[in-house]
Amino acid sequence: MQNSFLGTFVMISQWQTLGVLFVLFMLFFMLKKMQDKQIDFSVRMLIGLFCGICFGIGLQFMAGYPSQEEIKNITWLYELRNWFGFFGDAFVGFIKMLVIPIIGISIIKVMLDIDRDIKLSSLLTRALFWILFTAAIAGCVGVFLGYSFHLGLHVNGFEPQGEIREVKNLTQILLGLIPSNIIDSMLKNNVIALVIFAFLIGFGAKALSKEEGLKDAYGVFEKFITAMHKIIMDMTLFIIRFMPYAVICMMSEVLLSNGLEAIKTAVDFIILIYIAMMVMFVVYAIILLFIGLNPLIFFKKALPVFVFAFTSRSSVGTLPLNVSTLHNKLGVSTGVANFVASIGTTIGINGCAGYFPAFVAIFIANTLGVQIDFSFIVMIVLMVVLGSLGIAGVPGAATMAASIMLTGIGFGDHFMLLSIVLAIDPIIDMARTTSNVAGAMVSAICTDKGMGSLNKEVYNG
Repeated sequence: MQNSFLGTFVMISQWQTLGVLFVLFMLFFMLKKMQDKQIDFSVRMLIGLFCGICFGIGLQFMAGYPSQEEIKNITWLYELRNWFGFFGDAFVGFIKMLVIPIIGISIIKVMLDIDRDIKLSSLLTRALFWILFTAAIAGCVGVFLGYSFHLGLHVNGFEPQGEIREVKNLTQILLGLIPSNIIDSMLKNNVIALVIFAFLIGFGAKALSKEEGLKDAYGVFEKFITAMHKIIMDMTLFIIRFMPYAVICMMSEVLLSNGLEAIKTAVDFIILIYIAMMVMFVVYAIILLFIGLNPLIFFKKALPVFVFAFTSRSSVGTLPLNVSTLHNKLGVSTGVANFVASIGTTIGINGCAGYFPAFVAIFIANTLGVQIDFSFIVMIVLMVVLGSLGIAGVPGAATMAASIMLTGIGFGDHFMLLSIVLAIDPIIDMARTTSNVAGAMVSAICTDKGMGSLNKEVYNG
């Protein structure tokens, strides 16, 4: 009973488990002391990331680099993976708890402030342009790198493991964005549906403000929304303080869950994904220079957002930190920050719906021996832009983008050839999510700059 209690319920039945958890809590204590001394948040995030990588690789070394299946049979490693997963998932759960309130309240607040701060038509046009423009560039980057490095050639010996997801046509995707059941849309993280619903509430409230005898009611509603927005943002800032602690656990859990064996089998794909992420960062720097902003300031201030996106693998989960950083550190107006960052989790995500499906198309084409010509490349880039519509920014969404891509270019029956990629999906998803979030942030900055509402003093300060 004692062994069963410790091993099954508490999950601390080995001395190795207890020892590593002790070291983990010592690191937590160190981060707390650094926080008390007001050491820069970005520095603490990098320390957390470094500790997580060391934990993951170190534990793999102690266990003799086991495979994914063997990890389940090593008691202490299995227990640690669950404990790391618990701490990481708990933090991500708190962050995701804020996503729906942030989007709903913030968009309504945008509508209430619309006469003072922004023009709706200009906001929509500029936001969609930059979001889809960066997605198209990401698609071109994926095609160029995949073609240049002959991705998919000489790949064989892998048994099919994946299943293609249901692929919808454009009209079905657009209908799916209409919030016929707003509660169901919230449960499914349908961000666009929530944005539409919040916009309609905002329009209704603006109409209320113009009716005689109801202006007092509008004033009460406006104060309520303003107070709720302040409360939610304060909650966000409080929860974000614990992010360096969670990063240690999330990074360790990813390495423990997948093992080094899975990484070795698809090293070419992994390397190219990370190269694509770095190339897109260069593209973002060029875009910021083009609109007259210093990209080094952007990368420095947005570093904590990138680290969290990298470790959490969730564009939606990163949204609260994303919006807070855009407004408080980069000078983007509240309305633009909330609007562009929100729709940027669903449309034009540069990693999951940009260079990744482009890589997939080149990978399958080379594997099947299909000739890659100019028309084929143009079709890939077009499918990248179209496929970015309706892709929810949560872990695993890239599989849907890959399905849309393969179906669109006529390779839907060969999705099973991606088994090697699916095996290492969490490893490459970290780079994809970082690109998703960075692209949305750059799009928000460019949109705000174009509208003349970007606070350059905050950006440069």
